[in-house]
This record gives sequence, structure tokens and C-alpha cells, in this order.
Amino acid sequence: MSLRVFLVVLPLLVAGTTSGSAAAADTTYMGHSVYGYSGYSLGGAIYINVFPYFAEVSLDGKPIGVANDLQASLVDTRVGVHALTVTAPGYQPATVFVRVVRDWATRVRLELLPAR
Repeated sequence: MSLRVFLVVLPLLVAGTTSGSAAAADTTYMGHSVYGYSGYSLGGAIYINVFPYFAEVSLDGKPIGVANDLQASLVDTRVGVHALTVTAPGYQPATVFVRVVRDWATRVRLELLPAR
């Protein structure tokens, strides 16, 4: 059996200008503000969908919550590669590495396999 993992990068709402002036060129990159969606931003976010819903989720070794509580929220995270670990009684634990991009949300969909 294999572990099913789906990663999808979703854009967050980003304020920016698209005028051709030199001042605008210094504050935008590819049509997005270099200051992020709420001022200067050093990070992005992870949108987590995990089954079973009672699984414990940890980010870089620190617990961040239960899968059911994380379903409809974004987890703000610094840019870079992070280890996302999911454990649940009766299931094989899983760790996936997630790349977080500035001002974007990365979706992680994970289904744990039953323990043998």
C-alpha cells in the first residue's frame, strides 16, 4: 500500500498595483505586492486536510492541533521546507516535507494507512 499525498499551491489574496511607473516596479513582483497581503510578510501558509480527523498534527516537531480543528483554517508558516508529521492510534504515522512559498498557501491532503 502506498501513502497518498497531494500538494497544491493556492494563491492568497495579494494587494498590488500594476501601473508602469518606476515606483510601482520597486513594490511589485509579477503583479503581487512585495509587502504581502497584510503588510510586509515573511511567510506563507499551509492548508491541511488529513484523514482520520482525530489525527494529531505536528509541524517541525511542535504539535499544532488535531486534524479536525485544522480543516477550515490556514496555518501561518515561515518560508522554506517544513516537516509535517501526522499520527493517530491504529494508523501508521507519516511525515511529509512541505515547501512553503511566500504569500501563498500550500494545500496538503493526507490519508494515513491503517496499522497492520
